[in-house]
Amino acid sequence: MNKKYPTWLTNHVKEWAKKRLTTVTLCSTSGNEWLEVWYYGDLLTINGEPQLYIVPSYFAPELVIARDPESKEEFIIFDGGRHGYDNMFCDEHDLDELERHTLKRYEIPASKLILELGYSIDYEDEKEDFQVDEDGMVALINGECMPWEQVKRDGIDYIALYYVNEEGKQVQILDNELA
Repeated sequence: MNKKYPTWLTNHVKEWAKKRLTTVTLCSTSGNEWLEVWYYGDLLTINGEPQLYIVPSYFAPELVIARDPESKEEFIIFDGGRHGYDNMFCDEHDLDELERHTLKRYEIPASKLILELGYSIDYEDEKEDFQVDEDGMVALINGECMPWEQVKRDGIDYIALYYVNEEGKQVQILDNELA
């Protein structure tokens, strides 16, 4: 089975499963699963749930980073201004605003982090709708080009982030429908 997940998570997936959605457990490059969550954006209470959800700020989309507290390694979990189908082909963002992120720590201890990824676009069926050049490259809305195979991996249309709390329960802190 093809273990498809976005290329920006290469070397950061400890476990992969195809459930209702593609589900991955994150880790640092050293294999550490106990990660801190850092973010840019706002926190919002949804439907009276006790946890806060990471959402875009008024100025720029959300950015979520994992940090290994042992090695201090950081990697991007999700960049709401660059990742996913909409950011690849539909939405334009002010690049200066995307670079001016001040990260804050999400107030949970280092935890096991789980991502759900949605891939509902049938890229092969809709390939003629994309401008794939003779070298297999696709032009993105920001003017960059990306290989077709990477488009199929990075072009998610849904992402959700959960941490596993002290009782072993998954608690959702990011829910972003991208398309």
